[in-house]
Amino acid sequence: MSRKLTYDTWLFAAAMLLIVIGLVMIYSASAIITAQKSGFDSPYYYITRQCIWLIAGSMLMLAVMHIDLAILRDRRVIYALMFVALMALIAALFQPSVNGTHRWIALTYFRVQPSELAKPVIILFVASFLARREERINELTTTLLPLTAILALFAGMILIEPDFGTAMTLMFVAAGMIFAAGVRWKRIAAFGLMLAPAAIMVLFSASYRRDRLLTFLNPEADPQGKGFQAMQSLIAVGTGGLHGLGIGNGRQKLFFLPEPHTDFIFSIIGEELGFVGAIAVISLFAFLVWRGFRIARFSQERFDFYAALGFTMMIAIQALINISVALCLVPTKGLPLPLVSYGGSSLITSLIAVGLLLNLSQQSG
Repeated sequence: MSRKLTYDTWLFAAAMLLIVIGLVMIYSASAIITAQKSGFDSPYYYITRQCIWLIAGSMLMLAVMHIDLAILRDRRVIYALMFVALMALIAALFQPSVNGTHRWIALTYFRVQPSELAKPVIILFVASFLARREERINELTTTLLPLTAILALFAGMILIEPDFGTAMTLMFVAAGMIFAAGVRWKRIAAFGLMLAPAAIMVLFSASYRRDRLLTFLNPEADPQGKGFQAMQSLIAVGTGGLHGLGIGNGRQKLFFLPEPHTDFIFSIIGEELGFVGAIAVISLFAFLVWRGFRIARFSQERFDFYAALGFTMMIAIQALINISVALCLVPTKGLPLPLVSYGGSSLITSLIAVGLLLNLSQQSG
């Protein structure tokens, strides 16, 4: 029987600091442009909504912190959650289009993004699957193909929305968990060669994805058009210098940088808090990820190991991609910065991940 420990307070503290930084920067990035973005005159519109989502997410975090892990290990519970997530993804496709996509389900007073909420469900499924099959992880027909088929189903549903960034994040997290299970290199190479043509086809199947890739290679070629986002993000980060312009004093959020409170909030952090502030945020993410990997390392149950690894990687990969986009190190993706960016579904998913990691930290030792 595992030794009962207290929650990982260091991980909790890092997550809360990131949330506080996020609330401050969301208000700073959105207060002036609220009327233009939402039609509301109040500068507190976005920060108020984020606080409401924070309260809801905190309640869910507390719930999963105290839930019996035996419930989460129960395959019936996991399959039920997968069914709900799949139905939600299907329902989103029949919702009215928002910016040419079908990523949200509109409820009375708010919208939810099923692809975000599907991520923790898939991580629990992969953790359960690997915990039961890790001794046969290299068997093609009984392990790898069934697992790949399930992942392809959910990733495919997310791609149809379309949401290439979330689908890619989900596949990266699952691939990392499968790699940790001990799959042979030749299996990895074989699946990589099989998936490469499909990935290239998906990448070039939509004109906006092709444009993003070509713009990434040379954003200066069209600084007022397709390269506008990338150039404005670099200007924001470069303008901040060492100590930044000060909270509220950034200029790129004034109708220059699109979505400064969501996808490009790290650019505003770099502009207003400078190199010091940007490094502080990156350090907090690095510390949180280290604590998550530490929980995985000392887990005494295989399910706990894979679950801790998966939820840590979910936060790490999404943060890495978002920050890389802001620094123009990868093509533009519509992925928020976990715990920091504005967005209810993303915040709730991140808080669920933190809550589960805190729960799992009790069982490690």
